[in-house]
Amino acid sequence: MRIGYFGDGVWAQRALARLIDDARYTIVFVAVRASSPDSTLLALAEANGIPVLRPKAINAPESLAKIAEFAAELHVSMSYDQILREPILALPPRGTLNCHAGALPFYRGRNPLTWALINGETEFGITVHWVDLGIDTGDIVRQIKVPISATDTYATLLKTAETLCADTLVEAISDVYARIDNCIVQSSIDPVGLYCCRRREGDEEIDWTSSSAALERFVRALVPPGPGARTIWKDKSYAILAAELIPGARSYVGVPGEVIGRDSAGILVKTGDNLIRITRWASVGTGGGLGTALIPDATRGSRLGRNLKAELAKAEAKLAVLEAKLGLNRGD
Repeated sequence: MRIGYFGDGVWAQRALARLIDDARYTIVFVAVRASSPDSTLLALAEANGIPVLRPKAINAPESLAKIAEFAAELHVSMSYDQILREPILALPPRGTLNCHAGALPFYRGRNPLTWALINGETEFGITVHWVDLGIDTGDIVRQIKVPISATDTYATLLKTAETLCADTLVEAISDVYARIDNCIVQSSIDPVGLYCCRRREGDEEIDWTSSSAALERFVRALVPPGPGARTIWKDKSYAILAAELIPGARSYVGVPGEVIGRDSAGILVKTGDNLIRITRWASVGTGGGLGTALIPDATRGSRLGRNLKAELAKAEAKLAVLEAKLGLNRGD
């Protein structure tokens, strides 16, 4: 079976290596990201004489014409960064498969592992599905569920997914080859499903009014290679890398974000319901990089997070100075 492969990242590398070694398949091209091509995928393709495509616009007429020349029977997508539109989807007679690290029809969209941790799921899914004109809405070919433990982080789930996504994709392709693939309509599982938005700059900011349980999950969901759950102390940004719930902590009214105690393991911080122990944090550099992970040393009585009133006052003061320089008068 002739396969056209669109991919990026470790899971795409693992799957491609196995497909190359399988005599049932011929990889007719590998398409990589144009802006930051995967060097390992490039090396795999070049070592095996497979043509490499780096289209800036995958759905442009010139890209479509080039891809059509390879006459692939099946297209496969693994972490590719461009959406394949209808003209490309219509090319391979067997269709286009995609592997997604979410339990479709739930956790469609972006950052599914992060969102699964934030939402307190007890398992995450890996789904291989046919690509249609929606976002992660096509019929399911193969799906597995993987438990999430109370100590799992974004890093541990990502490591697990690296292997299992490749395994599941290769198994699904084998099913398609043997014409025994399932076509489970997603609406038969749930008529609505769930869509996750892409996480943006600023989404990593901690809301100390959240419950301790939610904050602890939030910290685990954003550990590196994520950006780290961020907060402010003494006008400097810190990434919280590890946190612990306090067994038996009683709910009470206080000021969320205030440091209410310290011990040898870290600092105790008031949350929206009770308190949480922060055991590791790292300063955030001007370029966004993280410093060395340390036990937090914030003092009792200090407050973590942004003081919005103070920031607004500073902004207004700067605006007043600028207006004065320009000779403007707010009353005019």
